[in-house]
Amino acid sequence: MKSGNNIAAMLGMTRTELATVSFLLLVFILGLIIRSGRSFPKSDIAAESKQEIRFTDAYVDSLLQDAERLEQTLSLTSRPNIDKEKHQVHASDNGMHPSGIVFSKATIEQLASMPGISSVLAGRLIAFRDSREAKVDRFEDFLEVTGIGLKRVETLKQHLILD
Repeated sequence: MKSGNNIAAMLGMTRTELATVSFLLLVFILGLIIRSGRSFPKSDIAAESKQEIRFTDAYVDSLLQDAERLEQTLSLTSRPNIDKEKHQVHASDNGMHPSGIVFSKATIEQLASMPGISSVLAGRLIAFRDSREAKVDRFEDFLEVTGIGLKRVETLKQHLILD
């Protein structure tokens, strides 16, 4: 007891303060020991945190279609002697239009080429068009299709032409 009082007096503390500081120091050291005992090698941590990225087939297909369209666009713009009006007329025969895709003639591939529209959703749009006998007058009608919300309607407005 005298040694505890002597140490407390030398440090300018009361005996209670010395006991509190000693207890906190002991808890801190025990915490360090427990933490070092539970540490994992860095390779294990890296293996646990590494997540595999898996893409669906529809997403990969849409990426490939985007790449093909980009390649075609780049090849068309790099040819100086191309007749662009003739190309546009040819594209409109396929359901394409210079300012968008004609919904009544669009294929699943053309609809799936729009951003945010998967091939499954494009199939639903085609089924919706067939159920309406290709008579869709307003973009708000697309809200009846499962998976189409207000955000996707805005996308459709940018890329589709209703006739």
